[in-house]
Amino acid sequence: MNSDLTMLITLGKRAYAEKDFRRAETLLREAMAGGANYPDIHYTLGLIYHLWGKLEEAVREFESSLSRNPEYTEALMSLAITLNELGRYEEAKTAHQKAAVSLTRQEKMERGNQFAGKIANLHAELGELYLALGKNGEAIAEYRKALLVAPGFPDLRVRLAIALKEAGRLEEGLTELDRALSDRPGMVSALVQRGILLYLLGRRSEARGAWENALFRDPLNKLVQLYLNTLDREAGRG
Repeated sequence: MNSDLTMLITLGKRAYAEKDFRRAETLLREAMAGGANYPDIHYTLGLIYHLWGKLEEAVREFESSLSRNPEYTEALMSLAITLNELGRYEEAKTAHQKAAVSLTRQEKMERGNQFAGKIANLHAELGELYLALGKNGEAIAEYRKALLVAPGFPDLRVRLAIALKEAGRLEEGLTELDRALSDRPGMVSALVQRGILLYLLGRRSEARGAWENALFRDPLNKLVQLYLNTLDREAGRG
């Protein structure tokens, strides 16, 4: 994603948060025309059209969002509400049932992860202590133990990647971040760290891509803005 597209999305989301819906629609539509067909952009447009009473257009945007992410619970619930308002009750019921299934699946995963999470947290806390003491090898070992207990916790992979970075094992760290992003696409902390590792490996354009993706998902992240400004200054000197 180029910087102009990132800026359009950032400004569009900010306009929506400020309830400047007309400007938000214009900016997000322009971003989509540039290739940013992301589920949350369609979802945001759907919310705008719903607020304006353009229910058929809202339905189209919610459905576009779900075609890109069928597990988008908020989009499913918004679609169900809008279809109900249109009198399309059977379709609304189906969308509501899908939303309920999605929520139930998430709750079951959370309950199943609670006990494993407690054990993993003990290893992770010890890893944090070792990392603070500069004992990177021991920190890496503890994070790996945590992941053996709770492999579905992408936050632990990010911490492991940081420890690997501190140990100078950049490629290994990058592999862990890729796995974290596979488990949780769009995870901002993983994208930020991925950008740092790519930057340290001299892969500047890929680092920019990771940071722009992070900024798209967290438009007010000042640290990411600082990293991107650094790249811009370096490009200017070059």
